[in-house]
This record gives sequence, C-alpha cells and structure tokens, in this order.
Amino acid sequence: MKLDVNFFPGWVRKSVTFTIDDGNLTLDRKFMGYVKPAGIKGTFNLTTPLSRSFGADGYRRQYEGYEIDNHCRYHAYPFHDGEEYTLSNDPFDPDSADPKLIYKTDEEGIYRIRTYGWCYLADDKRYLACVDKCTEELEAVFGKGAIRGYVWPCGPQNNRTVVEQLKTRGFQSIRATGCVKDSTGFSMPADRNTWSYNAKDDCLNEVARLYEKQPDDGTLKFFCFGVHAHDFENHGTWGELASFCETYGNRPDTYWYAGIHEIFDYEDAVKSIIISETEI
Repeated sequence: MKLDVNFFPGWVRKSVTFTIDDGNLTLDRKFMGYVKPAGIKGTFNLTTPLSRSFGADGYRRQYEGYEIDNHCRYHAYPFHDGEEYTLSNDPFDPDSADPKLIYKTDEEGIYRIRTYGWCYLADDKRYLACVDKCTEELEAVFGKGAIRGYVWPCGPQNNRTVVEQLKTRGFQSIRATGCVKDSTGFSMPADRNTWSYNAKDDCLNEVARLYEKQPDDGTLKFFCFGVHAHDFENHGTWGELASFCETYGNRPDTYWYAGIHEIFDYEDAVKSIIISETEI
C-alpha cells in the first residue's frame, strides 16, 4: 500500500510566501498592510546597521510573525573573479567621483563602486566579515538562531571563494535575485543555495494565475514573490499587490501561507517520513 504524504498543513499541496529585501521600515509597513489581513506570511531580508532611532524593540514589533534573513551589512558587493578594479587615490566625493574607479572608505577592505548608484564593494575577507557581522547584529535584535538564510544583495555574485564560504555558514538557504516565473514548474527549489523567487511586482498576478492552474501532480509546490517593498511604490503597483491578496489570500483550503524556512522545514520533515508495512 502506498501512502501519500506530500501535503502541507491543511492537506494542501501549494505554498505561498514572499521574500522582501532591504528593510525599508515605512514601505515594509505599507506592504504588511496588504499581506497581513490576507494571512500571507514570508521573509524580510535586512541589512545593517539598523536604525538606532527605531530601536530593537521597534524592529521586533514591526516584524513580529515574519522571518528575518541576512541581506549583508552595507548591502555590499564582493570583488568579482576575473574583474580588474582601478583604485583612485582621491577622497570620495559622489558628485565628482569617476564611475570607472573605486574609492577607499574609512574601513579597510571596503570601497565605493558605481553600479546602479554608489554602492559598497568589499574584498573577500571583509565581505565575509560583513556577512557575519550582519548575522550577529540581527540576532542581537531577533534572537540567537533566528537568522537562517542569506540573500545576495544585487543578485548572485561571481566570486567562487565567497560562494563556497557562504555555504559553510550554516544558512539553510542562499537566495539569488531574478524572477524565474514558471520556469521551475513551481516545484520546491532543488538547490537551496541558488534558488530565486517566482514573481515580482509587475508580473505578480500573471504568474499567480499560472500557479493556480498548475495541476495536482502529487508533489509539493512553491510560489514566492518579491523583491522590494519600494518596487510597489516606485512602479505604482500597489494595486497589483492588493489584487493578489484579494484573490489568493485567506484561502487555507488551497494554499499554505508560511515563511520560507518554515516551508523548507516542512519539506524536510515530509522527506524524512519512513513508512513501513507491518502485519497485524
């Protein structure tokens, strides 16, 4: 006799979650105003230093009931393998700095680089120190062991040493950046060190409709959307989020709403089930 154990709580096959980067306090609150009444849970990915004026208690109150992941101190880039960098000897001035050069900061091993704006760049040692410091600072607010995942700032980075070292940090998952839409068939991420989200603000309902139509093939399914609260603000897509929450929220008979690590934990638990036949 074959027993079917591939169910989330509520005897459903499909999960719904989100991954939101950067920790914009005001816009994260606005985002929560849509997802919380719909019962949709997920993970916020924070950088540090955290706002001192908001305080640890303020962060705990704001993000209560949600998971928190490491998004790297200073939202830094690592040096990329095979890329040449030219260091300027001039003091950094954002108004006059040459975008083709990198500039020293007050911290050894951390530089300024021009990408979508002036961002931080770190050598391997300092980058990993930024990762570790971010975990330390976030755990000081949210509790020891609360930070279970890492999320690349600005997408996965071409640095083999850093990638391999991140895998030794004990993170349950390492998330990339990039909308995969339905290319995975909405299956559970096969590699938790390289997974990414299914939909972003401008295709949220388009991809959700594909997800809802996904037939029951007896496997657990995964739908995760992201990637910044400010995307909805900057692109004027709050209506897209409102429509999604109205259509796909508050349906526990169809979807399991949980944080990313809660979903991964449940998948692990299902995989660990051992079924044996005994005669009575």
